[in-house]
Amino acid sequence: MTPIDTVRSETSADLALDMVGRAYLALALLYETAHPGEFDDAQRKIRAFVEDNFRIVEETSRSGALVEGTVEGATHLVNSVLAEAETRIATMIRPSRHARSQMTTRCQTPNSAGVAVEP
Repeated sequence: MTPIDTVRSETSADLALDMVGRAYLALALLYETAHPGEFDDAQRKIRAFVEDNFRIVEETSRSGALVEGTVEGATHLVNSVLAEAETRIATMIRPSRHARSQMTTRCQTPNSAGVAVEP
């Protein structure tokens, strides 16, 4: 591979990781919104899966198939994406349980005809 091809390949890989990272963050936000408080458990499972896979790649790449530092660099980039998702989820502003129950109650108030209306 020529140096120019190497740079293009690295740029494509960086762009691909950025796009996957953005998609992952969107899914994480959607999951936390739909299942408040459950993201942490799911994220622990994902981290364990990622770490296992990097360990496997590292063990199988000892034959010299990968350039030195490739696995470490990839691990760093993936951990950055996961950490960003964790940070964004942790800083989400969520309504309290009381506020959520109030919203549900308000939406279910029946009118004189028995139809649920917003007060």
